Amino acid sequence: MASSYHLPRVNPCFVTHNLALGGAQTAVLRYISALPDWVRERTTLYSQSDDMPLLEAAEKSGFSCGKVTREAPVDPSSWFLSYGDITGLPQRPTSLVLHSWDDAGWRFINRAYDGLRGMNVAGVSQKVLDRYSDWAKEKGHRVLGVMTPPVSEFTMVKGDYDTRGRLVVGWMGRPLESKGIMTLPYLLAAEPRMVIRAWTGSDTAGLEYTQRTQAEALAKLKALAVKLGVADRLDLRPLDFNPFNYRHRLDGCHVLLGNSEKEGFLLTAAEALSCGVPVVVTNTCGIADLIKNGVNGYVIDWSSDPKKLAKLAHRALLKAAELSGANCLASAANLSLGANYASAHRRLLAEMTGTSLAHPEARVTVGLRIHQGTDLAKLDDAVSSLASQTYRKFKVKLLVDGPWSFAEPLAKRYGLPLICTGLDPDIEHCSWLHRQAVAECDTEFYKPLDYDDQLMPTYLERAVHMMEQKKVDVYGCLLLTLEDGEITPRLHWPNKGVETMFTGNSDDNMLPHSSVLIRAEIARKAGNYQERAIGLGADDYHLWYRVHLAGGKFFRDDEVRNVVYRIHEANSLKIRRARFGETEKKQKLSLLQKAAAAAGITVLTTPLFGATACAEKPEAPAPKDPGAEKADAGKEATPAVSKSAPKKTDPPHS
Repeated sequence: MASSYHLPRVNPCFVTHNLALGGAQTAVLRYISALPDWVRERTTLYSQSDDMPLLEAAEKSGFSCGKVTREAPVDPSSWFLSYGDITGLPQRPTSLVLHSWDDAGWRFINRAYDGLRGMNVAGVSQKVLDRYSDWAKEKGHRVLGVMTPPVSEFTMVKGDYDTRGRLVVGWMGRPLESKGIMTLPYLLAAEPRMVIRAWTGSDTAGLEYTQRTQAEALAKLKALAVKLGVADRLDLRPLDFNPFNYRHRLDGCHVLLGNSEKEGFLLTAAEALSCGVPVVVTNTCGIADLIKNGVNGYVIDWSSDPKKLAKLAHRALLKAAELSGANCLASAANLSLGANYASAHRRLLAEMTGTSLAHPEARVTVGLRIHQGTDLAKLDDAVSSLASQTYRKFKVKLLVDGPWSFAEPLAKRYGLPLICTGLDPDIEHCSWLHRQAVAECDTEFYKPLDYDDQLMPTYLERAVHMMEQKKVDVYGCLLLTLEDGEITPRLHWPNKGVETMFTGNSDDNMLPHSSVLIRAEIARKAGNYQERAIGLGADDYHLWYRVHLAGGKFFRDDEVRNVVYRIHEANSLKIRRARFGETEKKQKLSLLQKAAAAAGITVLTTPLFGATACAEKPEAPAPKDPGAEKADAGKEATPAVSKSAPKKTDPPHS
């Protein structure tokens, strides 16, 4: 039967007006670079312009993401905007980074996003968030906090400063009076030792009007420098277009001046700090909140009078040039991709892209299990299905059967806490991993999930709702099957009511392990999972049976198929059959059939009356310390808690 099912994937989409040049566009590329690999590889960059010199330069520096397009994508799960125009685009969960707090930015935001409600909003600085606080409240947006644009360098290029020698001041920006460029000749006139290295240019915008305005400002600057006799110390250099390589702009500088009228952040100042160069910035720049006078720079007042602003900047530049480059570098650690940015901003990035695996006020812990030797692309799919859950009160633990050398990079890839065997992988370890996860579970519910299973987006939402409505302890649902790229309903199992399975025989299991959500407390009361997995599926069935004996209530939601079970060549069913053989019930039936055949009698293949043996007898609930209960504790060495990856355990009859 052909499938009409669609398994959504997490596909963040950054939308930007253009990638010509500018702090906001540079920030877009760096935000994408800061994403975890599994997210970045699924991310689409949609640029609404054919002019993309920033992107071309970035790709030469190794920038990559899932897809770059100039045509509006139709399939991403969320839009992550940076001044993009989303008119006419499909409705999606939307996040917006606010970059500026000036009047021009305010007008654009109100015009472009007036009709949107309930967005996730972050700002590049507290100044920006403060400007938009009432707007966000009025529109019902969720303000997540400050998410500064990242810088990519983390190095020391500050020149040695001698108070009797040259003073090299760096300056970067467009040639506009609002950027403070007309202050530079007056600074040079006030300080004969000063040389200003100004990275600027008139061709740094796509609009013809803006290019003309910038060209006029640049001509005015040069004329003033000649008039004041300082043109020989004004080192004008054209801005380059590489958003990931800028240390050459600051090499040998003693201090950077950022004297704009109003900036949401001022990325160039952050770049300077990450190169060990102290900064002098105006108090109307967002980065001013990160500057400590006398430590990594100085903050000065803005003035529209270039002479007055030059006077204020002059004193501060002389003092800032003597500051320690090491202090500057330390203050930029959480701003730099080369240092701590990804970890410091992990939560915000995840929430803005809709890929968070750990949410505040979590009620569910998901134990995601994998073993060494499996296809990691399947784990990416499982993680992606978790991230897309509409029920957002959950967190994830990675359960790995294998050595630490395999497990730790996986935990780092997803940013997940880890439980690991530290041993060579074996199908008997899977139950122990879940046992440990339930023992450590500090949430109300526990959800087991294997690397080759995926959840539909509403699984957790519906599961928690139904458990509360039905007042049950264990929830399950029916399955979908993913095989050869096709998703179809799984029809042949389970094929009986859940109430028929409490015989003590794992052959009668009617509750797919991958579909289960269980109250952690009832699992611990019943004795938790086995110490080792045994039989063809008895490790999970034993838990269901013990929960039943402990008085737990079960519900299988046969109205939905919210779990996708992947069938593939490497599953463990064949290995289990080879190792454990048939269950006792099937063995008895086989013996009876052989005896009957010898006597010339035909025996129907129906279950033997009273055949209730499991591969191993389940424990009865322990009265005092059920969580510590261990099955066959002395038979095999117990895995040590560590960090690696487990294998797929198939449900019986799968």
